[in-house]
Amino acid sequence: MQTAEGSRRSKLSAAKKRKKILIIVLAALAVFTLSVGATIGIYALRHPESNLFGWFGSKVKQSAEGEDLPTLSGGFNLLAVGVDERNDDLGRSDTMLFFSLPADGDSPLMLSVPRDTMIWDAEAEDYDRINNVYPEHGMEATVSTVQNLLGVPIDGYIKINIEGFVELVNILGGVTITVDEAMDYDDPYQDLHIHLQPGEMLMDGQTAMEYVRFRADGTGDIGRIARQQKFIKAAVSQAFSAGKISKLPSLIRQGFSMVETNLSLKQLLTLANTVISKGISDFDTATLPGDGLYYGEMALYMLRLDEMYEMLADLLIPTDQEADYLQLLEQNWTSEYIALHDAKLQIAQQIWAETGMSLSEAQYAEWLAGHHRIDPGVPVTEDPVTAAPIEPTPPTEPPVTVITP
Repeated sequence: MQTAEGSRRSKLSAAKKRKKILIIVLAALAVFTLSVGATIGIYALRHPESNLFGWFGSKVKQSAEGEDLPTLSGGFNLLAVGVDERNDDLGRSDTMLFFSLPADGDSPLMLSVPRDTMIWDAEAEDYDRINNVYPEHGMEATVSTVQNLLGVPIDGYIKINIEGFVELVNILGGVTITVDEAMDYDDPYQDLHIHLQPGEMLMDGQTAMEYVRFRADGTGDIGRIARQQKFIKAAVSQAFSAGKISKLPSLIRQGFSMVETNLSLKQLLTLANTVISKGISDFDTATLPGDGLYYGEMALYMLRLDEMYEMLADLLIPTDQEADYLQLLEQNWTSEYIALHDAKLQIAQQIWAETGMSLSEAQYAEWLAGHHRIDPGVPVTEDPVTAAPIEPTPPTEPPVTVITP
C-alpha cells in the first residue's frame, strides 16, 4: 500500500513533468514564430516588389519603385470596355462598364451600358448603336460618347480584349460563382462552345469568358449584363478577400500589360490603395433603363432618357447639384430622342398586341400583306452571342433597371 508521503512525491514528480513539457512546447512555439517572422522579413527585404510590410497595414502604400502612394482626395470615374477583337477585325465594344468611386464615402457604383444603346451619330446625321463607335472612331471617341451621354466626367479608361480577360482571371486564381441555369451554345465560326451546368464552380479564365459572353437564353444583352455584374462583384469580393489582398499589387502589375489604358501603373495602384483604405469590398450596380425597339430595320436599345437622368442624378450627383444636372433633359437632342422613343414604343405595342411578335414596321407590313405569322425564332444574324443585335422584348414588359445593395 502506498504511503501518504509516497503519494505526495508521485504528484510532485508528475507536476514537474507537466511543467517541463509545457516549457518545451512554449519554446518550440517561440522558435517557430521567430523562424516564420525571420523568413518573412528576409523575403520582404530581398523582394521589395512583394511589399509584404505594406500589406500588413492593409494598404498598397508604395509603388514598385518604392514611391509612397497617396489615396485619392476626390471621386474617380472609370470606363471599362470589353472588345471582341479578332485577327482581321478591330471588333466592337460589346461590354461597357462605368465605375464611379464617390468622394463622399458613399458606395461605389458599377453602371452597365447595353451594347445596342441608341445614340445620335452627328457625323452620319442618324442614330446608331453605341458599340459601333469604337471600330469606326476609336477609344477616345468611345469615352467621349459615354461621357456626353451620361453627363458626367470620365477620368480614365481601360480596354480589354478576350485574351486579356482570360489571363486576368487566371492570374486571380479563378473566380468561384454559381451558375443559375444550364448554358448551351455552339458557334463553329468563332470556335466558341459553351456548355455549363447549374451549380457552384471555380471558373478559370476560359470558363469565365464563356459565362460572361453567353446570351442565348432569350434575355439577350440584358440577361448577359446581369451575369456580368454578378461575375464582377464575385471577382472583386474574392480579390479583396483576406487570403488574396496581399497579392493585389502583384496582380495589378501583371495585369497592366494585358490591358490598354490611359492610366499609369501608379494611378491604378493609387486607386486600389484608396479602395482598400476605405474598406470598400462591395458596390451598387445599375443598368441604363430602356426598351428593345426597331429604328427602321435596326434593332436598338432605346433609352428612357427622363428615367435615366433621374436615376443618375440620384446615384451620382450631389443633392445641391441635381437641379443643374437635370437640365440635360432640356437639350434639343434629348427632347427629340424621347419623342422618337415614345412613338416607336407605341407602334411596337400595337404590333405586339396584334401579332404577338416583336417586328419591325417593314416586317409588320409583310405580315399584313400575307396575313401569315413570321417565325420569331429566326435569328437576325448567325452570331447571337457576340454580334447579333438585341432581340426586342415585348414592349409591355420592358427591361427593368437592376440596382442591388
